[in-house]
Amino acid sequence: MKLLEWEVSEDSYQEQINIPKKIQDLAKEEGISTEVKQKVVVEILNLNTGEAYSGRLAITGTQQLYLPVEIQKMLRGSGRIRIRLL
Repeated sequence: MKLLEWEVSEDSYQEQINIPKKIQDLAKEEGISTEVKQKVVVEILNLNTGEAYSGRLAITGTQQLYLPVEIQKMLRGSGRIRIRLL
C-alpha cells in the first residue's frame, strides 16, 4: 500500500481542496476511487495546531475534496495542512 498524502497552503476559508493528478493516479492504483460523487476516507492535519479530522468526505464535480464548514473553521489560518487518503 502506498502512502497517499500531500500538503497545501490554507490561510482562508476554502470549501474545496484540489486532489493532485498524481495522487488521483496513485489512488486508482490502490483501488480508491476519486471519481465525482464518491466519498473517500481522509485524514486532515492542521500542521500549525496539530488538530486533526478523520472521516469520509465527498468528491465534487471537479474532482476536489468538499470540506464541510466545521473543517473549514479548523483549518482557517493554519498555513499548511496535510491531507491523507486512507
